[in-house]
Amino acid sequence: MSNGMPLMDGVVASDANLEGKTTALSQRAAKVSLSWLSMDALLHSCISTAVGAITYVAINTMGYPILSGVGPNAHLLAGAVLGMLLVARVVLGVVRTAAAAAQIETFFKSCRSLAVLSCAVNESLTVSAGAEQEKKAAVRFRFELVRLLNLAFFSYSAMLKGMKLAVPPTSLRAPDGGAVEADILATVENPTVMVCKMIAALVEQQRAAKRVSNEVCALLMGKVTELVDGYHSSLAMLLAPMPVQLSTYTLFFVGCWTYTVGPTLAMMELADEADFKKMGFFLTIIYTFVLNLFFFGLYEAGNLVEAPLKYALEQVDTDATDLSDELSSLVDDDCSVPVFLPKTPK
Repeated sequence: MSNGMPLMDGVVASDANLEGKTTALSQRAAKVSLSWLSMDALLHSCISTAVGAITYVAINTMGYPILSGVGPNAHLLAGAVLGMLLVARVVLGVVRTAAAAAQIETFFKSCRSLAVLSCAVNESLTVSAGAEQEKKAAVRFRFELVRLLNLAFFSYSAMLKGMKLAVPPTSLRAPDGGAVEADILATVENPTVMVCKMIAALVEQQRAAKRVSNEVCALLMGKVTELVDGYHSSLAMLLAPMPVQLSTYTLFFVGCWTYTVGPTLAMMELADEADFKKMGFFLTIIYTFVLNLFFFGLYEAGNLVEAPLKYALEQVDTDATDLSDELSSLVDDDCSVPVFLPKTPK
């Protein structure tokens, strides 16, 4: 193969699907790479720069005396402390976003693990009921399990985006009693947890019919518990943002510092008895704008601490169609379990 590499007596080739996902994630990252450069940051930077320029002109033309003292040093010290606070806020936001992304990936993993463990349900454990009937029951179990896993992830993805499952997709509705199931999912507060309950009931039916051993049933129930834990962990992060006092405190002192840095720089430049007054004016404007943009941009970059799930969704691929294809391929039923959410051809 031209795009393959020989490995002993086998051949490995490039993974087009994986490359496509990494490329898509890189494109997403490129789109949000300048999200810190918001209109608010630019507007505040321009206004505070104008304040510094006006202060410079006023002091220079009206001959106001330049007072020496601890003012510039105190302002510098406050800026250093404020900068450390902003950096800590950004680091905390990055940690929370990484935790949110890990929770989403854990939900993915639990769905795949349940699909793999479903192959341990064997119709040969109960031969007395009839081999053909037992085979159909095992196939039916895997079909229902994969359908419910798709439905669980579909409702989980909706929750991550701040929405709720109102009507399940047609392809994910139960063949019998679909209307009743749809009504239940539409009325409950947590559709994902309700779907997990359905999965647990389905597994228990197989244990009662002795199609699965108690040990394997315990493993399956453990994975269902992981699904519920992952859902509640993500929901807790969505409903429990960082204290609003931290953001308001930081924003207040960022505004105080940045709107006073211009006048402070103007007085420092005018305190110099050099002849190039125009150069001091331009340096005041440039330094003020850069410092303001730095501090306001650092504040904007730290906003991910308040909405880690929102930013995690920009880094993690949550396409339900990819998971649906994987779940259907993981069960061993000779393609008897369809892809419930097929990809839309482009």
